[in-house]
Amino acid sequence: MRRIVPRSPVSENPREFVLAALLFTIGAVLLAGFAMTQLAGNAWSGSDLKSADLAYQVVGWGKYIAGVRLLYLGDRATLRHGYLGAKRLALLWLPLLLFVVYGYLQWTVIGGARTHYLQRTGHWEGGFSEPALFMAFAYPVAFALTAVNAIWIQRQQRHIVR
Repeated sequence: MRRIVPRSPVSENPREFVLAALLFTIGAVLLAGFAMTQLAGNAWSGSDLKSADLAYQVVGWGKYIAGVRLLYLGDRATLRHGYLGAKRLALLWLPLLLFVVYGYLQWTVIGGARTHYLQRTGHWEGGFSEPALFMAFAYPVAFALTAVNAIWIQRQQRHIVR
């Protein structure tokens, strides 16, 4: 007996997933570019540092929001259209790949530029500047959540087919 999945008012079109992924990526890259531009000068400017820190925070929190939203869109599209194979793989695992890219932009690109700017202008006070600890914690957790989500979607698709 086949279980009927009720339609929701939100579109589960895979194009919505692709559009959201593109928009999130463009936004993160533009924010990283903005932060890099703000920190390009050789003279100390507190407002430039604040602007770069704001971009750092937006990319930092945005990577979680983008990951959850893309997982949701990918789940709904996979369940609605019954995708298997490469399409299901892309819809369920691309959010993890983009999370890693956004984390790299935040911790390595923007964070590294901030550290270099502070050292170059003589305002470096030392401290923890390596993003490896953050990546060593956040990436495995994101991988585990994505794997649990993929297993859950696979089980849901089995129940729909039966």
